Amino acid sequence: MKKSLCLLRHASIDRVYQGHYIGQKDVSLSSEGLLEIERVRKELPSQFLGGKIFLSPAKQCLETLASLQIDRDPSLEYKDELKEFDFGDWEGYSFRELGTGHLAELTEWANFAPGFRFPNGESIGEIISRAEKFKDIVLSSKHKNILILSHGGILSLLLCLLLGMPASFYLKFRILPSTIVFLEVYQNGEASMVKIVPSNLQRRCEWPG
Repeated sequence: MKKSLCLLRHASIDRVYQGHYIGQKDVSLSSEGLLEIERVRKELPSQFLGGKIFLSPAKQCLETLASLQIDRDPSLEYKDELKEFDFGDWEGYSFRELGTGHLAELTEWANFAPGFRFPNGESIGEIISRAEKFKDIVLSSKHKNILILSHGGILSLLLCLLLGMPASFYLKFRILPSTIVFLEVYQNGEASMVKIVPSNLQRRCEWPG
């Protein structure tokens, strides 16, 4: 059975976090983020709003879902596998701040070495493992239309895995807040990207976003 997937990154959070690594911290949406959802609602086909929805249990994802004001009662399932990377002690820091004294570690992360672990956080291998687990959940699902609401890092990684690309290619995808990615997954497990609805952010969004 062919499946249609919709990957959605949660809407924007407060600008104070711009350019900082926000992993598993619960953060509220900004007023800008709430405005973004108005556009998202218009771009999401109805079958995704009333079908199967997998989402991260993080506050920013819960608020995004609530703001979509879904009329019908969808089949919701909260998945820890969809949480953002656990940055450990690096949570809340910017790339510039970490660049002083952590260049070797940052290089390991950039290479997506499975053995690299964020200080007191997850290892890359653990992150890939839970993304692979969620991919298997999607492929084995009986639902034809699936909405996946999550975070930039884990969605980029999941996109690589679904498209059969190396996990290390996840940095080639920049999924900004409120970006929507549509995919088709075929019976043989192969997937293709069919459409991207980019974010309408007016501000410059510096990496890591």
